Amino acid sequence: MPARAKAAIRSLRPGKSTLKWLVVLSFFDAFATDMGIRLRAIHEANPFAAYLYETDPTVFYAYKIILPLLLYYLIQNVSDTSFLKKWILIVTLIYALLALYHLVWMLLVFVL
Repeated sequence: MPARAKAAIRSLRPGKSTLKWLVVLSFFDAFATDMGIRLRAIHEANPFAAYLYETDPTVFYAYKIILPLLLYYLIQNVSDTSFLKKWILIVTLIYALLALYHLVWMLLVFVL
């Protein structure tokens, strides 16, 4: 395998920077969802998260932040992290797509 391909594959492996991005993207998702709900531009698609938001937005934010921090804790304290690392990468990519979704509706609401 060429050296560039190996380097590209290695760069996709989740590490601490991926976990940091996951926390940042999760917070952005919580903030953007909160703003979208308040502006009545969107609704929370996850029924459990919607229930938490309706209960108290602070609980909703805590849920969105605690889950990535729990993954961070697990990856520090579990001996075989290969399974966790794959899931962290997948979840981070999903949150990146959600961030794009939020940016699109923000563009539609605030600019167009």
